Order: sequence, then structure tokens, then C-alpha cells
Amino acid sequence: MDRSTRRFLLAALAGFLLALAPPARGGVLYALIDTGELYNSGDDGVTWTPRTTLPAPDAIGLAAGSNTSQLYLVTRSGSVYRGNLGARNPWTPVGAITASDVAGFTISALGSLVAITETGTVYSSSDQGATFTATASLAGSDWTCLTRGPLGRLYALTATGQVAQSSDHGVTWITVGAITTSNAVAIRRFQNDLYVLTRTGEIYRSINYGTTWTPVSALTSSSMGALVETPGALLAAAAEGEVASTANGSSWTWVGAINQLHVVALANDTPMITGVAEETGAPKFLVRAPYPNPCTSAAGARFTFSIPEVDRVWVSLYDVQGRKVASLAEGAYTGGELHSFRWASPDLSAGTYFVRFVSASGLEASVRWTLVR
Repeated sequence: MDRSTRRFLLAALAGFLLALAPPARGGVLYALIDTGELYNSGDDGVTWTPRTTLPAPDAIGLAAGSNTSQLYLVTRSGSVYRGNLGARNPWTPVGAITASDVAGFTISALGSLVAITETGTVYSSSDQGATFTATASLAGSDWTCLTRGPLGRLYALTATGQVAQSSDHGVTWITVGAITTSNAVAIRRFQNDLYVLTRTGEIYRSINYGTTWTPVSALTSSSMGALVETPGALLAAAAEGEVASTANGSSWTWVGAINQLHVVALANDTPMITGVAEETGAPKFLVRAPYPNPCTSAAGARFTFSIPEVDRVWVSLYDVQGRKVASLAEGAYTGGELHSFRWASPDLSAGTYFVRFVSASGLEASVRWTLVR
């Protein structure tokens, strides 16, 4: 076989294999081991490859900086490193936090590096990690995670489920909600919601910026430790390296393994300093999909929603031609809480309908609902 024929066959084989492969959502994921090893994945967590090693025996946090090759790494003892993954010597020490119990780390919407200690002291750096200043002190002794959430807000989490929020990049904090748990380990944003992961695999979701939390799923593991968001999925990792993925927060699939003990953090390469634009405006009308959907039961379905503040709400049912066929609910509802009601109509014909929510203040939302007889 001559060289040109061999090249043609190899190219054809590569194209065939590429066509069979599932489409990737793009971007690189990183997994941090507590001893400083860094692994990356370019296929949404399915396969993981060793990338670099930093001799840090107590690494705890990782976040992308100003570009896709720049990472910041923080240790429990306060050392801060900046990584340039395209360089021959990728890690450079840039500063230190005067604490020995750093528990969480993120980057604010303004580009400040923000860290929280287990005992609740919040530190911030506006000079890329060179110097840190204590900006707040939160009550409690079991703070475990820090993240950037919707609207540019920062969220902190305790192991016992307390959730605190800062709207000014870490200067002032308020307690906004709580989860009944004793082993929460991670909080992350996914799309417009917040998720909390516990050590034993329970997943909680908040659709109203941390105020109320609902259990939505559970992973069969007793050593979960890290969460990360991507444009199309939320990933969780166990300490032993097994990685699970979900596209909706409720249904999880084990997709890969890092094959390392003591995975302590997951991150993506989306730049946080000059990266994704933040949303503006007040919290909106949030409506969940009806359950069950499609509905086959005469008992009907449950409809759940949340509004940002006290308001009067009307809920109506429309067919696909836009004709109103029923009024489902009407009343005054409190803000920042989940409200739900069950509705059924034995005389309603099978088909697809739209459930429309309208508030007195002018907010609107709608969801699709299918009835099968």
C-alpha cells in the first residue's frame, strides 16, 4: 500500500470515528487532587488525563482566571498559586492568606479573588492574589464552600446547611436559607438555579436564589466532594474520583473516573475575571415543569412556582389554539418561597396544553403540559 493510499484510509477512519462520537459541549474540565495533581477532561468528564503537579499537600480550591489557560489554586494553609497551563513551569506562587483553615475559594464578578475559612473569615484580593484583606466574619465554625452564583452574588455554605449570600462581592453577608443536613460539601450555580451536594450524595436545589431548598435527587455514594457547572451539564465527583453528570439536576449518570483518591475540587476553563456577563434585574417568576408530565392519571398533576415578592397570581390553562379552557388557581402568595397545587379535570380531553401564570405586578410565565388518556 503506497503512502497516499494509507493516508486516505487513515483520514477516512478518523472521520468515521468522529461521526460516531457524541458531540462535546466544549471547554475543558479540571479535577484537583489534595496533593496538588491536576487532571483535565475534554469530553465532559468521561476521560481524564494528568496535566500538572504542584507540590501542595493541602490543595482545596481551583478557579479559572482571565483566560482559558489561567487557573488559580488555593491551599488550606493559605498559599495562592497562579497557573499558566501553556508554560513550561506552569505554577507561580503569587501570595498568601493569613489563615490555616481556608475552606472555599472563588472569583467575584469584579475579578477579586475571594476565600472563606472554616471559621467564617472572608478574605478578598483585588491584585490577582498578591495581597488579601479580611472583609467579613461570618458566624459559625463549619464553613465548607464558596461560589459565585446568579446576578453576580457570592454564596457560602456550611456543613450543617446554612447558606449565606453577599451582593457586594464579599463585603456584607446575610443568611438567606438553610438545608436540613449535617454533611453539605459543595454549592454551585447551574443555569439560573443553585445546587448543594452532600457528602452522602443528596442533591438540593434552590430556584429562588438560596431562600428555599428542595431535595431533587441522590447519588449512590458516601464520599461525594465536588461540583462544577458546564454550559450543558452539572458534574459531581466522589473523593475516589468517580464522576456523575446531569443535564437537569434530577437524573444523574455516572460517566467517568479520575482514578485518584481525595479529589477535592472541580473547575472549568470559563474565564471568571473577564468571562461570562452577569444577569441584571430582579429575580423573575420561576415556574417548574408540572409533575407528572405527560400525565396519565385521573389525579392530575402538581404545579409549582415561586415569585420574588408578595403578589397575586392567576393560573390558567390554554389549548394549542390559544383558547382558555380552565382556571387552575388564584390567590395571594408570599415571595421567595415555593408554592404548589394539584389540579385535575376528568372531563379534559387528551392533548397538549399551556399553563399560564400571571401576577398582578405584571410578571408572566408559562409551561407546557401534556394529558394522555
